[in-house]
Amino acid sequence: MKVLYVSSNGGIHDYRFLKKLVNDYEVLFLHYAAGEIIDEIDKLDHLQIISKKPAFRSMPLISERAHFKKAVEEFKPDLIHSGYVWQVGILAANSGFHPHLSMPWGSDILIEPDKSFIRKRLVSKVMRSCDHVQCDAMFVKKKIIDDYGLPDDKITVFPWGINLREFSSSDKSSARKNLKLGENKFIVLFNRHFEPVYGVNYLLDAFRKFCADKNDVLLIMLSDGSGKNDVLKYITENGLDEQVQVIRRVPNKELPEFLNASDVYVSPSLSDGTSLSLLEAMACGKGLILTKLPAIQEWVNNENGLLISPHNSEELCESLNKYYYQRELIETHGNRSILIANERADWDRNYEKLKVIYEALLRH
Repeated sequence: MKVLYVSSNGGIHDYRFLKKLVNDYEVLFLHYAAGEIIDEIDKLDHLQIISKKPAFRSMPLISERAHFKKAVEEFKPDLIHSGYVWQVGILAANSGFHPHLSMPWGSDILIEPDKSFIRKRLVSKVMRSCDHVQCDAMFVKKKIIDDYGLPDDKITVFPWGINLREFSSSDKSSARKNLKLGENKFIVLFNRHFEPVYGVNYLLDAFRKFCADKNDVLLIMLSDGSGKNDVLKYITENGLDEQVQVIRRVPNKELPEFLNASDVYVSPSLSDGTSLSLLEAMACGKGLILTKLPAIQEWVNNENGLLISPHNSEELCESLNKYYYQRELIETHGNRSILIANERADWDRNYEKLKVIYEALLRH
């Protein structure tokens, strides 16, 4: 089978899919984005890649329709699998190609269409014309049904999942020694993008208050994004240079060591689907501080983490203090999270569900 995988991202989530797909299918990765493809994707064997920066950065449907059509004609796929609905899914919808599997990423369904009439129309067209939709959370499925009227059987839900052989709990002291981190530090990890949707400003405000009366805490930020300069400026202006380390994004294979060196994983996102970063932190048995979002609550409750209101640095600060002063709670929550991750987040098992979708689409 020949699969045309189309995305506007080129990041770690695409890598997870492509790494699996190239073992089972002939795959062309068609990438329309202003940003670069991560090295992990570039290094995959047996993967064809066409990467083109759109003339209209976030609207390749305006400038890349002819390019997309030519790519389809030359590759002759049996199936198109698209991700980011209104940016690249619309290219497949406009082409009239079938079968087409649309894969919402989160904000492209949950936030952006509600803020833009044009994007809403684009998403609506993709939802009407595609042959099936795969999403990662029941909340996302409900949003699609409520807003676009899709029948229940046209949507399949399963979490994309993680590699449980790579992400598992290991010795904290060894990880800290390897990373040259203080043995007695209380370490908080953030590894979402420096973008407003991930609540970065609320995290920085909360951490500034949290560490004001402590000399043994450290926030590690493995990230990059449009807000990086603002983050660095905030750290300097508030004298947090010793308490906050900003490290660029690290390859996924290096992330387990950072997670295992940490005590707490935090993500004060304002909107989210099933976050793979969260699943990785769960598999490593971390304390969890997340916002009360429907998709997050499918994975985290008061038995395995601390949930806070969005836009609320005060609650975030209180949660950091709770874990700081109740270290045994981290172990209790972490053990529960490991069980959940092992039961529901195994990408080897969940990927098989994608293959079933492919086979069904080809039959029909």
